Parts: sequence; structure tokens; C-alpha cells
Amino acid sequence: MILSGKLHGGKDDIVRMEQEPKSIVFKGNNEGLVIVVPEDYDFEKAKAEIEEKVQNAARFFRGAKIKVVYRGITLSPEEEEIIKKILDEKSGAVIESLSKDDETKHRPAAKTPRKPSAEPGTMFFWGKDTGMCRFVKNTVRSGMRIEFDGSVIVLGDVNPGGEIIATGNVVVLGALRGMVHAGSEGNRDCFIYALKLRPIQIRIADLIARMPETGEDDKSNPEIARIKDGIIEVEQL
Repeated sequence: MILSGKLHGGKDDIVRMEQEPKSIVFKGNNEGLVIVVPEDYDFEKAKAEIEEKVQNAARFFRGAKIKVVYRGITLSPEEEEIIKKILDEKSGAVIESLSKDDETKHRPAAKTPRKPSAEPGTMFFWGKDTGMCRFVKNTVRSGMRIEFDGSVIVLGDVNPGGEIIATGNVVVLGALRGMVHAGSEGNRDCFIYALKLRPIQIRIADLIARMPETGEDDKSNPEIARIKDGIIEVEQL
């Protein structure tokens, strides 16, 4: 059982915090798909990892018409054509275009931070802008993987083997027993909220918390996980 306060334990059920390895990330946007490739990747490494990821996520793409942009490394026209062919053949989607993203158009203008309209602790979303919000109107079952550029709200459970990766916050209006990564691009102001927080592992930005192995209980106590003083803490609400 996870109690209010810090996640902690002995040698066997310790909360470990470690850096996430850099890898290719698929993110959805209003027009289709964004592929973020670390700049230190070479083409062959990027090609192999893109092919693996698109095969694993093919059920989410099948039958769709998608515009694809990529960020990070720069590809030659010939390399872009090879990647587009892989996406065409492995995803089951119709790839309408593939091009390098103009990241400058995504940079927001400087603005004065807004003051919260409620007392601290009485609202979910605070701190840095977490982008758009995606509602998932069903349970996230084993084998399902949801990635989104923004916050994710699940109107159901996240079962063991289910996975959610969001650049913003993650809210589960049910039991969270799968793996969730909030603030996946490094935003440490993000949080994870669930009506029943019982995952094997959660991540916020570059920190990982592995939960102590405790017995399941029937109580449903809403809890929120967020970073305080450089560690992930869980509080009951």
C-alpha cells in the first residue's frame, strides 16, 4: 500500500531515480505524427529504431492518412524516401508526406506566468504549460501504448502491461497499475494522479520511482505523484 508522503523502502523496495536513455520518440499532433530523433543518431541507427517502433505501434496507424515530420537529425532526400517507404510498408497507414519539421514555429512567445485562480493544492494543472489534452475514453489494456504531446486523461483504468507516455500530466480516473511517464521531455513540474495508484513503476521527467511490493487493498484513495526536492513523492488527496 502506498501511503501519503515519500516513496521509500529498504534495500529490496527502494525508490530508484535514474536518467532516461535517449531514444526516438513518436508523438501525435493535429496533423499526424512527429518523430523526434536524437541529434547524435546516425541514419542506420535511426532507420532501425524507427522500423522497430512503427511495427510495434502498427495497430494504431492502420488505415489512417498521416503527415509525418521529424525533428533532430537532418536527412538527405534519399534517406527521407527510405524512411517514408518503411513507414508506408510497416505501419499500414497512408503516409501523405514526410519532411523536416520547422521547430522555430513551435517556440512560444515570452509571456507573463498566470497566477492560479485557486489555492495551491486545489487544482490539478499548474506550473509550465503542458500543452493540449487527450481524453482516453476506455481502459488502457495490456499491450496498449499511448504517447501524446500534451496531457493525457484516462476515463478508466490502466492495466498491468498498459503504458502511457505524455509530455504533460497524466490523470487516471480509475486504477493505475501499468507504466506511466509524465513530463517525458523533461518537464519536472508535471504530475501523475490516479484514483488508485498501484503501478509497478512511474516516471516523471528524468526520475523513476519503483513502487514497494505491498498487498493490494480494496480502498480507493486518490493520490498524486510529483517531484519535490529532487525525488518523486506521493500524497493522498
